[in-house]
Amino acid sequence: MADTPQVRSFPPEMFQRMDESDDPLFYAFPRKVVHIDEPAIQAARQMIEATFAPNGVLLDLLSSWRSHLPPGFVKQKLVGLGLNAEEMADNPDLDEYVVQDVNADPRLPFADDSFDGAVITVSIQYLTHPVEIFSEVRRVLKDGAPFLVLFSNRMFPTKAVRVWQALHPEQRIQLIHAYFQAAGGYEDPLFTDASPQTGITDPLYAMCARKRVVFTSP
Repeated sequence: MADTPQVRSFPPEMFQRMDESDDPLFYAFPRKVVHIDEPAIQAARQMIEATFAPNGVLLDLLSSWRSHLPPGFVKQKLVGLGLNAEEMADNPDLDEYVVQDVNADPRLPFADDSFDGAVITVSIQYLTHPVEIFSEVRRVLKDGAPFLVLFSNRMFPTKAVRVWQALHPEQRIQLIHAYFQAAGGYEDPLFTDASPQTGITDPLYAMCARKRVVFTSP
């Protein structure tokens, strides 16, 4: 996996999109469809189950009408943050939700150390300020809590950032790794190829890092 530039050296134009209109306009109409096929959804459920401990307070970032929690997954609360209220209101996994355009304002409306885990599912390619978002996610996570990024090769091409579309799949792994590093405060990210192994299906990849625990002297 070579030739992926470091995030800190990216010029702003690398995060431009073909469609630079306000994101709330693009997402104003609810799209109640899934963006990966059923085997990939099942793989996403398995990654979520393997990553998050039960009975936690979780954040579903860039949320929509499905969060792909595995059946029977026990949680204290799942909070969604996305752009379409109707979609999130129809999400059976969400306990509450917030409508916010994080590309316009990457500051998350949550207190420090609020969540036991966070997930972005097949939407990382739409972030225009990814390092700021990763920093904010770190802020709202509790010490040691995981941030799981699930991604595939599916996208709305007019809204995916230029750098994502320019890179090969292996380079995208390095890109997300670089987001974590540039944000700081995370342990080393771990990559998993969670793609289904049977038949012709959508691929699914996972990058996960935990918020670093900072020990202070008494």
